[in-house]
Amino acid sequence: MTEPTRSVLHIVAHQDDDLYFMNPDLVRSLQDGDRITTVIVTAGEGDGVNADTDDPQRAALTPDFARYSTERGCGLRSAYARMATGDRDHPWRREPVDLVPGFAAERFTLADHEVNLYFLQLREQAPTERSTRTGLHDLWEGALRTQPTLPVHGCTVGQVQHVGRDQLIAALTALLGHVRPTTVRTMDPDPEHDGGRAEFVCSDHADHTSTTQFALAALARYREGGHNPVVEHYRAYANRFWGYNLDSAAVTEKAEYLATYSGLDAPARCPHGTCHTCGDRQLGPNPLRSTHMMSAASRYSPTTNWLRLGPGGRLNAFAVLAGRLAFWTETGPASGEWKGPFVLGDGWIAPTLAVTGLPGGPAQLVGLRRQNVVGGGVTVDVVHTVQDPGGNGFNGWQTLENPDWTQGDGRRQREVGVPSAAVDAAGRLHVFVRTFDQGIACRRREAEGTWLPWENLGGSFVQDAGCALTTERGTVELYVPGKNTVWRWHQTAPGGPFQLDDTLRTGRPATGGVTAVDSGDGRTCLYFREAGTGQVMAYRRHADGRWPGSGAGLGGHGGTGAVAALWAPERGAREAFLAHRGSRGRLVTSLPDRDKEVSGTHWRESGEMFAQAPAMAHDATGALVVAVIGTDGRLHTRRQLSPTAGSPLGPWRS
Repeated sequence: MTEPTRSVLHIVAHQDDDLYFMNPDLVRSLQDGDRITTVIVTAGEGDGVNADTDDPQRAALTPDFARYSTERGCGLRSAYARMATGDRDHPWRREPVDLVPGFAAERFTLADHEVNLYFLQLREQAPTERSTRTGLHDLWEGALRTQPTLPVHGCTVGQVQHVGRDQLIAALTALLGHVRPTTVRTMDPDPEHDGGRAEFVCSDHADHTSTTQFALAALARYREGGHNPVVEHYRAYANRFWGYNLDSAAVTEKAEYLATYSGLDAPARCPHGTCHTCGDRQLGPNPLRSTHMMSAASRYSPTTNWLRLGPGGRLNAFAVLAGRLAFWTETGPASGEWKGPFVLGDGWIAPTLAVTGLPGGPAQLVGLRRQNVVGGGVTVDVVHTVQDPGGNGFNGWQTLENPDWTQGDGRRQREVGVPSAAVDAAGRLHVFVRTFDQGIACRRREAEGTWLPWENLGGSFVQDAGCALTTERGTVELYVPGKNTVWRWHQTAPGGPFQLDDTLRTGRPATGGVTAVDSGDGRTCLYFREAGTGQVMAYRRHADGRWPGSGAGLGGHGGTGAVAALWAPERGAREAFLAHRGSRGRLVTSLPDRDKEVSGTHWRESGEMFAQAPAMAHDATGALVVAVIGTDGRLHTRRQLSPTAGSPLGPWRS
């Protein structure tokens, strides 16, 4: 059997986090035969009562923390077995594994498959009533020196272990070294607050955040050995605030595996012989009652502009690998051969970059940098770098601070949104981010290099997934999805102030990003996914400046994330060059037909599973190139066979 080139590691807090928040990506990786490893950090013992949370009699039941943790673990193994083999009762091999001196975990390996589950079993609860958070949170913050484990029934690691902060980081680092993942999936390190509450209320579970902090600390150590995996972060409870991004088929499939996890299809006796009642009965009889089912969204909404024609007529591709800037470059104009990745810089950069620049000139990149401070705190600032004139390197990150910097509250700073950026015709750079108040802030750099202060553009309840573009008139426009429509800011003249357009009214956008392209004649065309269906929608501005009352549905094979788009001259919104991540996590494209009279989209799926969102650009000859970053951590491209309308895409190259 050929060894899989994709190794995917999930690091989660609880036994159901990956099923709720990372599916369907998880099940697709299992179905593709990838090497899969999942680490569950806590025991997930909760209140110790394995009964429906809506059951009025559950308060009378006696807590049994070890039993509940046992039954959650059994449910998770049943769900994994069903996802990977179709049989929930497929056998597992169970064994203890020493991670670092003084700390052992229990490993379950699915028979005849490269699927491993590691249960670290740190207790959720803090050992003192004075704690206001969880034990894992206090361990990360330094309020606890150690946190005890909770052995489950039949555990091959039967003794209670007392695990220190550095010991847990070292254990995760050791697991990274053993697994050698090409992609790491974990949770949201900086979850947003509930914008509908007057007081500060974090939207997420403290264990999700703390587990991610430990994962990032381990990744920072692991990359010192030259390892640079893709890192993806998934939103959790905050998904309930925004338009759901999974279609009905994905939700139904997701619910089936949650039903197995909760034990709804369990036999009378546990086939694994580990528990009394298979599964997590707190979920109740209907997995669909939870809004967690309805989305699988990235914390750092991926953009689609990370492939561009740069200096010397060479295409450049940009990404973040293990918290560092990575870029690839063609060896020559339209050569089809690539060098890279070149991985640069220190610090930790969030996975999504804004990429812009004058056409054919050096790229300008904007990102988010996370930095740990004394006491377990974190600061996040917006950073900027410029490619050298020859297109071969970068001059280091410069901080643009943060629009909430003056607040002095680290919680506000950590919620800054994924940046969008555009350079206008005069060379002025415009950087946009979502603020803590869920509006938009802008910072500009004049053509001669002077940075102006952050300015508030207004807005409310916007997502951190905007798209900025420069029109053929030299003005800059910004489009940002909100709760019920897409917001638009624009300039009436190059370099002028930004105005909010109150005439754009779209359908509800799904969480995960929008894309806007200049379609000529002063008309912008907007692409996004419809909430609840995942269908690609198009809104093209009329020649008189008005927006249509409704969008055009373009289909698209389901999927999540932003849609890459390039305008095709003399064609319409349905005939643009379009690409996105389909329901199987693979590339789905639609290219204009050779015959101008043939209208509509022509979606075709190809390739293997990839991370984040695709990008498109024209090479030096004018041929279209589509690029993705695979879950194998490599750049994969397809190129038109000729730079003519209707020319098909050639084979994949890696």
